[in-house]
Amino acid sequence: MEQKLSVIMASDIVGYSRLMGVDEKGTLAALMRHRQELLDAKVALHHGRIIKLMGDGMLVEFRTVEDAVLCAVGIQREMRTRNADVRRDRQIEFRIGINIGDILFEDGDVYGDGVNVVSRIESVAKPGGVAVSASVRDTVGNRLAVCFEDAGEQTLKNIERSLRIFNVIIDEDEPRGRAPMSLMAPPSVEVQGDPALASNRTLLYVSKFVNLSGDPDQEYFAAGITEDIAAALSRFSGLSVVVRLPSSELRLPAAPYTLDGSVRRLGDRVRVNASLTNALRERVWAEKYDFELVDVFHIQDELSRSIPAALNIKIEEAERRRVLKKPLTALRAYDFYLRGRHLEKSLNPADVKVAKEMFEAAVDDDPGYARGYLGLAWLQIRKLKWNERVDMVATLDSAFAFASKALELDPFDADVHWALGVVFLWRGEAERAIGCYERGRELAPNNCDLLAEYCDALGYLGRLEDAIRIGELALRLNPSRPDWYLWNIAASKYLSANYLEALSLLERMTDLGSAYRLLAATYAQLGRLEDARRAASELLKLNPEFSIERYSSRAPYRDKALLARYVEGLRLAGLPE
Repeated sequence: MEQKLSVIMASDIVGYSRLMGVDEKGTLAALMRHRQELLDAKVALHHGRIIKLMGDGMLVEFRTVEDAVLCAVGIQREMRTRNADVRRDRQIEFRIGINIGDILFEDGDVYGDGVNVVSRIESVAKPGGVAVSASVRDTVGNRLAVCFEDAGEQTLKNIERSLRIFNVIIDEDEPRGRAPMSLMAPPSVEVQGDPALASNRTLLYVSKFVNLSGDPDQEYFAAGITEDIAAALSRFSGLSVVVRLPSSELRLPAAPYTLDGSVRRLGDRVRVNASLTNALRERVWAEKYDFELVDVFHIQDELSRSIPAALNIKIEEAERRRVLKKPLTALRAYDFYLRGRHLEKSLNPADVKVAKEMFEAAVDDDPGYARGYLGLAWLQIRKLKWNERVDMVATLDSAFAFASKALELDPFDADVHWALGVVFLWRGEAERAIGCYERGRELAPNNCDLLAEYCDALGYLGRLEDAIRIGELALRLNPSRPDWYLWNIAASKYLSANYLEALSLLERMTDLGSAYRLLAATYAQLGRLEDARRAASELLKLNPEFSIERYSSRAPYRDKALLARYVEGLRLAGLPE
C-alpha cells in the first residue's frame, strides 16, 4: 500500500452512452485513435503517468500542477481541431478535472479522497473544458498566464464539504497545434544568440553532451539529456543558463561556470559523465552515472533531477567562497546576499547581526533585487524556529511583509514561495502553506533545500509518511547534504514513534546545534535518561532561554497528540517548563 499527495487529472467523454448507441464500432475506433495519437502523447510530453483507465475515461498523475494544466489545455485545443470536420452528433468531447489530493495505491488500483474529489470536479466541467479546484488555481497563480472563470462554491456528489471550482478559459482564437505563448513559462534557457543575462545571477554554460558511443542513433539521447538538464537548471532563480552549441560562431561572454558531459553506451548499459568547471577551468564537481538500458526516458528523468540538484548546491558553495574573498567596497547586491546567506544560520548573535546588515546592503544596492528582502524574511523566521523570546505575531507580520515584497519583485523564485510557505505554516494556515511549497516545487522541482524544508512542514501537519518520503528524496538528490536534512526526517520518525530510527539519523549529524532538542526527547523516549539530560544541557548552552511552554504554544502542530508526544519527551529530558 502506498499513499501520497499528487496532482491528479480525470477525464471522460461527454455523452459516451449516446455515442455508443449511435455507432459503437465507430466510437470505439475514434476513441482509440484519440488516445493513441493525442492523449497518450500529451500525457507523456508533460511528464504524466496514466494510473487508471475506465472505459471512456482515465486518471493521470502529474509531477506538477503546471504540467497537468498545460496537458489538459493542449488536449482540449487539439480536440477542437479534430472535431472541426466531424458531424456535431458524432463529435467526441472530453470533460477534464484537475485537483491536488491524496491517492492510495493498493492491489493494482487507486483509491482515496483525491481520486473521489477530482472525479467530481471533472463531472461539473463544461463539455470540451477544464475545471480545477481552488488549490490548483491558487498554485498556478500567474505562472502560466491562464485565465480562470470562478464557478463558485459547488456541492459535489458524495463529497461532504463544498468546493470552490474554477473553469479554465480556453481562447478559441489561439493558434492550433501547440500551447500559446501566454500559457508557457517564461524561457530562461537561451540557445545561441547574445544572452540577455539578468543581473544578480550566475552565468552557467551547458555544453551539448558528447556522444561517445560510436552510434549515430545515440545522438538524440545525448541531445535530449542536454535539453532536459538545461531546462531543469534554468528553474533555479540564481542561475542564468545558456546552452552553448558547438557550431555557434557567436562570441559569448565569459562564464564563471561550464557544464560538460558525455554519453557512452556499453552493451546494455549507459554511462553518463558530467563535470562542472569554473572560469579558470578548475574542476568544481564531477560525477558518473551508470544505468541499465531499459527505459531511456527514466534515465533522462533521473539525470535531469540529480545533476541540476548537485550543480545548484556546488555553484552556490563556490560563489559564497568567491564572494568572501572580495573587499566590501567591491560588493554588489548579489554579493551582499551571498555573504548574508553564509552567516544567516549561525548560532552566534554577532554573525546574525552582520547577516542582517548584508541583506539590508543588498536592498540598498538594488531595491529591485528580490533576494535581499528574502534574506530579511528568513532572519525573522529563524527567530521562531530557534524559540527566541519575541512577539510571534509581529515577527510573522515582518517576515510576511519582506517575503511578499520579494514575491512582488520575482514571482518565479521558488525560494520566495518556500519562505511564504513557512510563514503560513507558523500562522496556522496549513492549506496556504502547502500551496506555497507546491508552487516552489513546480518552479524548482530539484531544489533539495526546499524539499528538506517541506519535509519539516509536512511533519508539523501530521503528514508523516509524505514528510519522510520527501525528506529522503532530498537526501538522495543531495549526497553532501547539510545536517538539518537528517534532523527534519528524524522529527517525523520521532512523531511516528520510531525512536530508534530517529536516533540513528540524529547520530549521523556532525553538528547538532538546535537539534539537541529532538535528541534529548528521543533519548528520553528510549529510556536513556542520562543521555537525554546531557543533550538537554547542550541545548541550553546554545539557547539558554528555551522553554517547553514557549515551544508548545508556538510550534505549528496540526495534530495536538503529536505535539503532546514531543512535549512528553522534552519533559522527561528535564528541559525547563
